Amino acid sequence: MNILGQAVKHKKYGKGVITELSENKITVCFAKSEKLFLFPEAFEQYLTLKNISIQTKIEKLNEERLRVIETGKQRMERDIKYRNRMYTMKIPLKSQVAYDILEEEITNLDYVETGCFLSGEMKGRPRTPSNVQPNSAVILTDCGNGGEDERCIIGIAMADEYFWGKECKDQQIKLHHKYKLILPYENRISFWRYFKREAFPDQWGRVPFKYFQNETMQKIIYDICNNAVGTEQEEETMELYSYFCSVNRIPEQTIT
Repeated sequence: MNILGQAVKHKKYGKGVITELSENKITVCFAKSEKLFLFPEAFEQYLTLKNISIQTKIEKLNEERLRVIETGKQRMERDIKYRNRMYTMKIPLKSQVAYDILEEEITNLDYVETGCFLSGEMKGRPRTPSNVQPNSAVILTDCGNGGEDERCIIGIAMADEYFWGKECKDQQIKLHHKYKLILPYENRISFWRYFKREAFPDQWGRVPFKYFQNETMQKIIYDICNNAVGTEQEEETMELYSYFCSVNRIPEQTIT
């Protein structure tokens, strides 16, 4: 789009011609003086091109510019709201999640289902993951072809940074786009290494997820990190551990 030499009209200075374009500024020569204007902003209020076709193109430039500005404002407002909410977030003692899932379902996993209540007055209604917040991690577990004694931790993921369980309406715990790991077979850990069998019913898998204590999750992730030392997953595992400790406001332990 070549605007040099194009005729314009200014509300105050009258008719003129564009004589120079430099980065985001244009020079317009009027009858009695030359004036410098921002481009394309000046065409929102002050300048109008005689060439309607070029004027239309500049209007579209301004529309796109305003959309970018508005998107930036919304992102900034969202970030401020997020930081404030994270700063004031109360962390329940049990805000970590153990989830029962088939191994073939964990590839490209973006969320896990909360399921429905199985009994009582709420039977059949969706479970609201009230305790799940950005500080929550989800361990993905599976028994394979064995029984409960064979249940292993096959993966782990943080909840999405903007996920608040109390506001969940779609029965889905959104998972973080970055902090997700599928553990290689040799680094998988027995689920029952961290939990007592009496704390879980025999048919544990009938309910998709269960809450457990934050300190237990820290121990699990710490052990996963130790197992990952010297492997391809070492860096991303350490990053997940650092993120977990940060959002849970707990000090990191040295990986041995």
